[in-house]
Amino acid sequence: MASGSKQKAPLIIRGSVVKVRRKCGKEDCRCMQGKMHQTWALSYSYRGRTKMIPLRPQHISIARKAINRYKKEMAQLESKALNGIKQLHATVKTLKKEAYNE
Repeated sequence: MASGSKQKAPLIIRGSVVKVRRKCGKEDCRCMQGKMHQTWALSYSYRGRTKMIPLRPQHISIARKAINRYKKEMAQLESKALNGIKQLHATVKTLKKEAYNE
């Protein structure tokens, strides 16, 4: 790597890529006859509220890959947390047994 250049960490996103259908409100538009406008968006929750970020077609796959990285990281974290619980439980059991045998 050249000096002074930084390697970016892969993008990680919590949320979902969703297709949004909506009416624009113009009286003479096709959406008023039921042919809704469709756009893609990243949907995520923040402080108990659902937020949306509109996505251009070239950003959809980027967002999906970032979401998959988030899910993979969360699964690994959950596995580590469960192992921690098992270790703590074993330690508590051992200490309890030792205290009982004294």
